[in-house]
Amino acid sequence: MNEQRQHTEPAPPPAGTGPPPGAGGPDRMTGQRPGQPPGPAARGRLRTVTGCLLAIAIAVALYWTVRDQDWSSARPLVTGEAVPFLLASCALNVLALVCAMLSWRGILADLGHRLPVGTAARVYFIGMSAKYLPGPFWVVLTQARLAGRAGVSGLTTVAVFLLNIPVILLTGLVVGALAGPGVFGSWGWLLSAPAALLVWVLARPAVVGRAAVAAARLLRRELTSAGSGTDIRAAIGWQLACRLVSGLHLWALALALGAPAGESLTVTVGAFALTTVVSTLIIVLPDGAFVRELLLIGALSQVLPVAAAGAVAIASRAVCLLTELLITAVMMLASARPAAKRLKERARE
Repeated sequence: MNEQRQHTEPAPPPAGTGPPPGAGGPDRMTGQRPGQPPGPAARGRLRTVTGCLLAIAIAVALYWTVRDQDWSSARPLVTGEAVPFLLASCALNVLALVCAMLSWRGILADLGHRLPVGTAARVYFIGMSAKYLPGPFWVVLTQARLAGRAGVSGLTTVAVFLLNIPVILLTGLVVGALAGPGVFGSWGWLLSAPAALLVWVLARPAVVGRAAVAAARLLRRELTSAGSGTDIRAAIGWQLACRLVSGLHLWALALALGAPAGESLTVTVGAFALTTVVSTLIIVLPDGAFVRELLLIGALSQVLPVAAAGAVAIASRAVCLLTELLITAVMMLASARPAAKRLKERARE
């Protein structure tokens, strides 16, 4: 019997011909079997890793942006008398950023996703922190990643990003017409031409949504909704408010160095709107670095000495950077609380 068992038992496979280690069993790190699509846990780890890498890249880009600036020109504004103007400038820029976020939210609502203000603020501001990386796609990638958690498809986020660009350009040119005569002389009237196009869009706002749907179909994709256009009107209104209020932050800084209030109002508001247009178009420089300062110095030299104009331009960059980082930090803390709560619940399970 023993001899018969020895003949019937299969011989072990030769060395090197068996299945590879781990074949057929779950992976120790991910818990997934070979060939099995990633589960929620694996996708969660991937999102965490990519989020950390993106945050590191943004931090490095911010460091290089701050490092390359010559802040010494802004010393005339670091005085006790200038503090109220600096605080007012920061408050005005925060208000302008909120208006920009509400404009972005309006476009998103027109495409079928009306996010709560808090959720929209987290997606918008954390995503916009990526603008200091060279190239515009970092912003939309970050926003798409964050908006996806709120149920917004990546295609919709990209559509909102692309539709927001002409809204920024049109409103920036319309408000920039305030500085047209002083900056461009007799050719300044050309800046009023975009106003006609803006009025047409306000009269027929549904065209914007239809254009987005048509573009999606060319890519063989489908948007959830084109909207009625009502939210597009609101988005344009918020963006106009953003352009006006953001220019007031520059006006406050110019007043701190003795610029005439009446004459400098139109120059600062219009000039800052024009620099926003240029910064949007120059995608190779993070947030229009250096180019924006040069344009502002040229415009502000109409109401201030060149040295003072340089101080205001540099101080404006500092105010914008400080307020943007402050809002982003607040939004990140707001996002970290629900994430920490979810981790605790998973740990209990």
